[in-house]
Amino acid sequence: MAVTKTVIVSNAITLLGHAPITSLDNADKMVTAAVQAFDFLLPDVLSQNNWRFATKIQPLTLLVEKPPEPWTAMYQLPSGFLKLLRLYPNIYEFDLYNNSKLYTLLGVPSSESQPFSIEYIFMPQVEQLPPRFTVYFAYVIANYLALSNAQRPDYASYLRQECQAKYAMAAASEAQNRPNYSQVLFPVLANRAISGFVGNGG
Repeated sequence: MAVTKTVIVSNAITLLGHAPITSLDNADKMVTAAVQAFDFLLPDVLSQNNWRFATKIQPLTLLVEKPPEPWTAMYQLPSGFLKLLRLYPNIYEFDLYNNSKLYTLLGVPSSESQPFSIEYIFMPQVEQLPPRFTVYFAYVIANYLALSNAQRPDYASYLRQECQAKYAMAAASEAQNRPNYSQVLFPVLANRAISGFVGNGG
């Protein structure tokens, strides 16, 4: 079954004792609350972790308008930007403003210089969300609505524990998709005298 907003909302409200739904039309109060929670919580949940399925690397567009002092160049952040992970090349003389622009002190780059790119968290289409994350997010919505809808503090506590467990599984699944070596150069480590021997010895 394809992952849709309706499917996630249906599973969330089912955890609260509501009957499953197949459409968001003619929604009752609980369904309406779950839909609003979906839209309200998803950007925050995506920003809380470095989810690889919601990560992009993209060149930045240099803007022609002059930035305020002391900044010397300004770049447009991509549409759907939620959180910065890395800037390439790695510099420290930058800052983000209005969650839409990146300012630097390096000046306008020349044709020979390396263009700026960023690795960032974005808002993916619902259909692109992986299975473990969708299960976790259904629990997030249910947990958010639990005290107002479940009317049982003990069940709200149970949902909170289950939500934490589902997060752990989703995060672990993400970690298994990562390489077991660093993709970032660490000069301090790279310059250390490390032997070329591979193995446990013995």
